[in-house]
Amino acid sequence: MFSIKYAGEEKDEFSRLFELWQNPEYLETFFEKHKSDLENGFWGSLSIEKAMYKTFLQASEFERIFLGVSKEKPLGQIKSLEEVFSPLHNSQYYNLTLLKSKARRRWLRLYGLRVENDIYLITGGTIKLTRRMQEREHTKNELVKIEKCRRYLIDHGIVDLEGIIEEIKC
Repeated sequence: MFSIKYAGEEKDEFSRLFELWQNPEYLETFFEKHKSDLENGFWGSLSIEKAMYKTFLQASEFERIFLGVSKEKPLGQIKSLEEVFSPLHNSQYYNLTLLKSKARRRWLRLYGLRVENDIYLITGGTIKLTRRMQEREHTKNELVKIEKCRRYLIDHGIVDLEGIIEEIKC
């Protein structure tokens, strides 16, 4: 698994997101801003405090899943990233170059591009409280980010693991 580090950011997206998802100040601000989504019934009706607590737990479990990928499969771990990621849109086919993909744990989402079998490039992530990504600015932004990354890689001929590794060396 690889993760994009955007210009101006101190951390790559994977690290940045898991840090945010366990930051009480960030979560309180986020859930205050999206309080109506917490109360709309899509995830039930939750208080900000309960949503923060659930996010702490989900983020911790979600991160352990990724950090625990191994060839042997002890209880609670996964053997392959293919077990966690699925196409971003149900109509996509797995043989699509740089397939837009998502991994989810309740309302937490990681978005990325499937470079090859079991090789993913994380492009972003968010807390998704609505049914459709187009309903909120922060989720629409993730659609833009994943498309820009995909377009950049394709335009520069970076479409496989070898290309990703070469780009990292530069």
